[in-house]
Amino acid sequence: MCSASQHDAPNLIRNEFGQQKGLGQKAIETGTRIMFNKIIIALATVAALGATTISSANAINLGSARGAYKAQGQTKVAPIAFSLYCLDHVEECTKSAKSEVAYTAKTRNLLASVNRAVNRSIRPLNERVDVWSLNPLYGDCDDYVMTKRSRLIKAGIPTSALRVAVVRTPRGESHAILLVKTSAGEFALDNLRKTIVKRNQTGYRFVSVASANPSRWSR
Repeated sequence: MCSASQHDAPNLIRNEFGQQKGLGQKAIETGTRIMFNKIIIALATVAALGATTISSANAINLGSARGAYKAQGQTKVAPIAFSLYCLDHVEECTKSAKSEVAYTAKTRNLLASVNRAVNRSIRPLNERVDVWSLNPLYGDCDDYVMTKRSRLIKAGIPTSALRVAVVRTPRGESHAILLVKTSAGEFALDNLRKTIVKRNQTGYRFVSVASANPSRWSR
């Protein structure tokens, strides 16, 4: 399951660029520079947002994407891991003109189909490092979420209608799901469920949810 954990940057870099890909030391060093550049850019973005819109903020914890936020009242900045993902997938992280999709039989079938397909294609693995990625062979809840989100965007669903949500399960575990805002309400796509359900039927406590602007999150 997607429980929050602490990881340092060297382990994150080694995992993404070295051991799992079977690369040598030179490739790892190159990956190290790339990853640190990403982190610096993401932190600069968060800092800029904080300077203009946030007067008091909680500290950022780079190791735990699901707990890494700056907040003022009910407004939050996106998790660091999500921001890093967006550096590589800019087209998926911009605000769209429409913030919801018409709920039709075609829409429901699409959501159900993508939920089933992704749940079957990724084998569950509680990652040692928190990197949000697309179409991995093994991954945790955020990988399921981002893969579903990407496929739905490619299928024509507006980015602003696709809301990543950080939740707590009834057992108190940290988890992530994808909410799709439709004319009939918000529906949840979840790697722990075979079928889609409405947000109020999940049984989860919602910690933070992306807004129509993917870089802005709220309770």
